[in-house]
Amino acid sequence: MGCGTITKRDKNASRRRGSGRRRITTTADDRYLLQCARRWRTLTARQLAPQLSAAAGRPISRQTVSRRLHEGGLFARRPVVCVPLSPAQVRARLHWAREHHSSTPEQWGHVLFTDKSRFNIPNDSGRAMIWREPETRYRASNIIERDYYRGGGILVWAGIATNSRTDLYVFAEGSITAVRYRDEILHPLVRPFIAAMCTDAMFMDDNARPHRARLVRSYL
Repeated sequence: MGCGTITKRDKNASRRRGSGRRRITTTADDRYLLQCARRWRTLTARQLAPQLSAAAGRPISRQTVSRRLHEGGLFARRPVVCVPLSPAQVRARLHWAREHHSSTPEQWGHVLFTDKSRFNIPNDSGRAMIWREPETRYRASNIIERDYYRGGGILVWAGIATNSRTDLYVFAEGSITAVRYRDEILHPLVRPFIAAMCTDAMFMDDNARPHRARLVRSYL
């Protein structure tokens, strides 16, 4: 047969069973890797590779770890972050949600929602990823609790309504007391905003201790 002759032996171009490079991991290795990723969801593929290599007794690359996790249905995604809540706070929020679930868009249009958030500029924790299955974003094991009111960073306050929003307010250093909340937030920002909304406007904030002080309640 000459060099220019091509012989087609099989009409089926699919890959034959047993052909190609042999998998470096066994079924037991893959199962162990998935268990590790579910137990320590914040570990990266680079961090999981040495653990799998030690358990398997042979070097396994980061790329192989990523492929096996994807085959097992786990993908690197940003986690949902929430503030830590006590059981009483969870019950109170659930009760409030059930009480207002049937409110109309017109009713929500009369509400000013406000909150504070702390931004840690030097911290790259927002880039952290977890391993999770698709459609499981809000599963408890995939949510990370973080207390935004402790530590350094910049504390920012803002409010939103249906078709408008307040200006952002950045707190200077120091604790947020009832006096500061009244003088820096309620009087210059909330009061004129509520006055411009409607006669039956409602102001919503959280249950932080300065917000519920007698001085603040008297002002409101």
